[in-house]
Amino acid sequence: MAAIAAAVAAGCAPSSQPQRVQWIVMGTEATISFRGESEDRHEVREAVAGVYDALNAKLSAWDASSELSEFARSGSDDLSKVSPEVRPCYEAAFRLARESGGAFNPRLGAKLRELGFTRVSNVDLGAIAKGFAVDMAYDELARAGYAKRQKDGALLLDLGGNLRSVAGSWRTGVRNPFAALDENSQTSFQPPHAAVLVLEEGEAVATSGNYERFVEKDGKRVSHILDGRTGKPVEGIAGVTVVARSAMMADGLSTTLFVLGPKRGMEFLSSHYPGTAALWIPDSPDSPQIIATPSMGARLLEPAFPVSDASITSSCGQGQTASTPNGSRPEADCALLSESPSRPDRGAPASPRAASGAERP
Repeated sequence: MAAIAAAVAAGCAPSSQPQRVQWIVMGTEATISFRGESEDRHEVREAVAGVYDALNAKLSAWDASSELSEFARSGSDDLSKVSPEVRPCYEAAFRLARESGGAFNPRLGAKLRELGFTRVSNVDLGAIAKGFAVDMAYDELARAGYAKRQKDGALLLDLGGNLRSVAGSWRTGVRNPFAALDENSQTSFQPPHAAVLVLEEGEAVATSGNYERFVEKDGKRVSHILDGRTGKPVEGIAGVTVVARSAMMADGLSTTLFVLGPKRGMEFLSSHYPGTAALWIPDSPDSPQIIATPSMGARLLEPAFPVSDASITSSCGQGQTASTPNGSRPEADCALLSESPSRPDRGAPASPRAASGAERP
């Protein structure tokens, strides 16, 4: 999953715009944003790039020689043979799979290939590995003391839309999934961000969206986000954003909650990750809305859509029946999806991953 970071202006003067260093790695764009004085930008870039390159060599689902591909070919669940430095990523992925009843499933590589997505490995940690890489880069910068040397400035890591603040507070935009419309579409203009939130030092945010990566199959757009229980592309949700203290967990949870939807997602969070800040945007471009946990609702600034409380939505189950256009969501959410129309084609794919803009307040 990947994204392009776009600044949230919020009235900032041009001179206050952050300086960015960008490059391509792990199949997406890496960005380091700096604000204020910094004498270590080159060193920071080299340190972060070193972490990303090392992890990519081990966790790539596209490289047949990677450690991940070798693990998949072994057919074993024995993580003792996995390198200690990446073992926490595997452990978190398989833990999320167990906790979610299989909604999050790292063993969908073959199914993704069948749908037309390029994969080599049958085990795919793509829904959590980039967040893990951001955490490892964060730890490397902390060990080297780069954050303390920012001289009242700020530093933000972004790997394909997986953001974590190393120093300072940053404003980040939650991408509007309906903004990337075909230029010939008659649909009215949509703002680029569904809302804005402030990311405090040490916090991470990730977004999963149905506009990120897709293939055309039988004239229909097929999203890369699959329900791990059925192997079918998820429908009914356009985007999910999660704020956490770990980029890896924000990354993994955004995919898990995308599959589960608001009702089951709130039940899942209450059982396993209480207090987590999360929001869902149903795939209803004609009547867009944001469904947010209480902790996320309290964070949102400048929402472009109406915001409702996911904890209220999650109690809708008595006597109501959920439905989707093709019934592909076995546990669809009654209050949200029963009236969601089939989404129209929205033209060329936007930059993968939810574009989270970053600007220090």
